[in-house]
Amino acid sequence: MFVRRFRRLHAMTGIVLCQILVLAVYMVAQDAKPLGLEDALRFRSFADLTPISLSPDGKWAAFTVRDNLRSRTVDDRTWRLTGVRDIFTGTDVYLLNLKSTSVVALTEGKSDSFQSIWSPDSRYLAFISDRDGSRQAKLWVWDATNGELSKLSDLGVRQLGPVAWTADSKSIVVPVLPNGISAERYAQELDYGSTEQQDQRGAMTAGSTVIVFRSNKADKRNEPSEEANPWSLKIFSRDLVLIDAVGGEARTLVQGKVAGYAVAPDGERIAYSVPKRFESAGSQQTLFDLFTVNLDGTHRRLLVSDARLDYDGASFSWSPDSLSLAYYAFRPGGLETDTADYFIVSARGGPSEDVTTSVPNQTLPARSSIPLWNSSAKQIYFIRDGALWTAGVHMQASEVGRIPGRQILKLIPRSQNQVWMPQLGSTVVVTHDAERKQDGFYRVDLETGRITRLLERDDCYTCANMDRQFEVTADGQNLLYLAENAQSASDLFLADAGFKQVRRLTHLNPQYDGIKMGMASLVHWLSDDGDPLDGALLLPSSYMAGKRYPLIVWVYGGRNRSDHLDHFGLEGSGPFNLQLFATRGYAVLVPDAPQHLGTPMVDLLKTVIPGVNKVIEMGIADPNELGVIGHSYGGYSTLCLITQTKRFRAALEADGTSNLLGEYGQMDDNGAAYGIALNEEGQGAMAGTPWQYRDRYLENSPVFYLDRVETPLLIVQGADDTAVRPFLGDEIFVDLRRLGRQVEYAKYAHEDHSPLGWSYANQLDFVNRMIAWFDMHLRSVHDDQRQ
Repeated sequence: MFVRRFRRLHAMTGIVLCQILVLAVYMVAQDAKPLGLEDALRFRSFADLTPISLSPDGKWAAFTVRDNLRSRTVDDRTWRLTGVRDIFTGTDVYLLNLKSTSVVALTEGKSDSFQSIWSPDSRYLAFISDRDGSRQAKLWVWDATNGELSKLSDLGVRQLGPVAWTADSKSIVVPVLPNGISAERYAQELDYGSTEQQDQRGAMTAGSTVIVFRSNKADKRNEPSEEANPWSLKIFSRDLVLIDAVGGEARTLVQGKVAGYAVAPDGERIAYSVPKRFESAGSQQTLFDLFTVNLDGTHRRLLVSDARLDYDGASFSWSPDSLSLAYYAFRPGGLETDTADYFIVSARGGPSEDVTTSVPNQTLPARSSIPLWNSSAKQIYFIRDGALWTAGVHMQASEVGRIPGRQILKLIPRSQNQVWMPQLGSTVVVTHDAERKQDGFYRVDLETGRITRLLERDDCYTCANMDRQFEVTADGQNLLYLAENAQSASDLFLADAGFKQVRRLTHLNPQYDGIKMGMASLVHWLSDDGDPLDGALLLPSSYMAGKRYPLIVWVYGGRNRSDHLDHFGLEGSGPFNLQLFATRGYAVLVPDAPQHLGTPMVDLLKTVIPGVNKVIEMGIADPNELGVIGHSYGGYSTLCLITQTKRFRAALEADGTSNLLGEYGQMDDNGAAYGIALNEEGQGAMAGTPWQYRDRYLENSPVFYLDRVETPLLIVQGADDTAVRPFLGDEIFVDLRRLGRQVEYAKYAHEDHSPLGWSYANQLDFVNRMIAWFDMHLRSVHDDQRQ
């Protein structure tokens, strides 16, 4: 068992503070110089889908940082084989001493370490790591009493979220490889069909490598076969085990498929969800069963059947007295409707009670964080129609309060399942101002609904893609949260309950110091149909009023991307950090681009081009130097635009498609068909099959209009893309080449869908290629005229 003493960890403090994390705001003069490509890519970020975890004794905060230089591409099979996803590569667990404000890297850059969670008694910090050299994710712990770091178990962990401690701090609930199955066999069986099944269905000749897929005749209910699903529910194949925190002995609690799970506050049971099937053909909605089981593996009880829980099956919470569970489930039509109801069910069994039947249909999405309880376990709190609501057992929901001009986005938990009440009878919520595109913190009196603004200053407090974005200190009087804006990357802050004192605790990216970033502002216009729209406009860092600049349009259909006004670089760190353009003399527009069922292609023209015209009318954009760029559905959006207008002098589409019929019929190596759900009920906006709406699929596929393209196009494609299959990128290039158009195709071997997860070398090549492409087509002809 690997053990390391805390004195070595303590000796590293000075180095880490100098090189990685600075605990004071570091202010330096800023120069109008370009953001270096290497600097943009050697960024550190708070790791996706990981929590910030506070020790209950109030001494420590633990969090995970991902170093882009150490990250690597991980395909689905390697993830299944090792238990380490691409988003967890290049990660380290850090410890922040809340008293001394010293910060140390607990895991010191060795392999990948993530998902740290404190024990209830504050003695142990559990986390997942592959640092023992086995290339397997396993459970590790750090003992705060003696500074020892040790591997607790050799079981291969297969988690989709953080592990969970029992209330007595003696054990940890961990999802692991199914009992008796090796990592190699597990990876193989998560492909569609085991080797035995493939032999039965496939090879008829010894030595053949054939894999045969078959579809049986559908039944009258039109339920999809597993092979028709948008993804395989076998990703939830894992056992839940209880691992002793001292000796590492393991006891199996649940076998089979497990999605979300949570330990009851009394430590006697866990609740967990089991994915059963997709609700219907063409749907992304999974139906789940919700169970409880004792921690000795006995008394398994089904509480809810066929619930439309969220993707991860974890949209439920225990009451503080462990007698009930609350959950939200989507209405008929599934999560694509973004409309949910809230339920309470007894942990002893019995029917679920919908506590939102009296609530009118909302005009805004109802999706919320997990419902949170008050300390008495009598009431839950949730968000509906941008307002705060409450309900309870045999008590229908009622509105607590709403904030004029703001949407309530998030509740802040005091613990995993209780709402934060820093003052008796009041809570703090996270809001969003849709007009100014900024987040805020507001206090809400739970009795009167009275509101008090606490903090609101052009920052984003909900941008981090992590579990438990907010953590409350043990005394309930301080809050840890993450903040960023268009010019500053995300960092960790500590505020008192009234937000009178706010301290910045980390400084992950000092390489940005000294760089004058472009300023972001809102632009307003009307679509061709007369609808009011917004756009986030990033000005060149060297902007001078009265001077015109080349304009890059970042497009993504069906979304109000102006909401990204307060996101760092508008689209985040890495290859798509739009400050790469702004610090090189470009203006960048990220427009709203709402779409309607059946008309996504023409809707893009009606919404985006008026926004471009607005920036030209403002005297900012040069009408002769317009470029457009988009990734994934944004790549499709880019192609939609350049087949309908000749306004753009250069375009870049990455990992997109021009052919909705081809996307509909794409199939991954395991037989899953994501394009069906995407187009029938999702983002593609076709609202049905190609046999129902043939003309609709044709009319909205740019491939049939590529002969109209006159814009030079750079195509970027990951050769191992599992979301948009590479043949769809090949098709665009082949067709434009046949038509004699100016086109360049950069296809990156061994890379998946998003450049954000690519290797550093390929990221660097991509951003060099991207900048050079737009410089060549937008600036070379007119630079002399501007000077």
